[in-house]
Amino acid sequence: MRQVRELCGSNGASEIRVAQSEQERALVWKGRKAAFASMGRISPNYIVQDGVIPRTALPRVLTEIESMATGSGLRVANVFHAGDGNLHPLVLYDRSIPGQEEAALDLSYRILRLCVDSGGSITGEHGVGKEKQEALGYMFTEPDLATMQLVRCAFDPENISNPDKVFPRPRLCGDRPGPYVPHPLESAGIAEIF
Repeated sequence: MRQVRELCGSNGASEIRVAQSEQERALVWKGRKAAFASMGRISPNYIVQDGVIPRTALPRVLTEIESMATGSGLRVANVFHAGDGNLHPLVLYDRSIPGQEEAALDLSYRILRLCVDSGGSITGEHGVGKEKQEALGYMFTEPDLATMQLVRCAFDPENISNPDKVFPRPRLCGDRPGPYVPHPLESAGIAEIF
């Protein structure tokens, strides 16, 4: 902990807070778990990616993500597990601005390629679904992918388990794909999201 404090201090950390109780620990986790939801206050739309890199590459990769974001004219909020190299870059954009969604998708895929080029993977914990099919080919060769498909077909010959997906991954509880649609009570001004 002494080394962590020294490193944080020498790199401009304004505060170092260590949980002193189970309640404080829960409060820290509450902040982390609310990070994704808070992005809805910052940007009308965002893409969450899930890559993983060697921990030693974290400073360089975060610097490169910042550079890539600046170059694309978009913002990226980085939420990650520093201890295991799992990154969740959230590419912020506004779908109502022509071309911005395509730019956000392009940036999110370039971030995944950066993870692979840094010795990591296109997924750290959530797997590969439809949105990552094209990124899978950057990480594996065609023979690798063909072998994986043979294994999948051996276990699911009828293709009934998540058809049209390369490898299934669960969504978060209550997560619905697509743009946000307000609840009728929200539209009527009776309820609000906070």
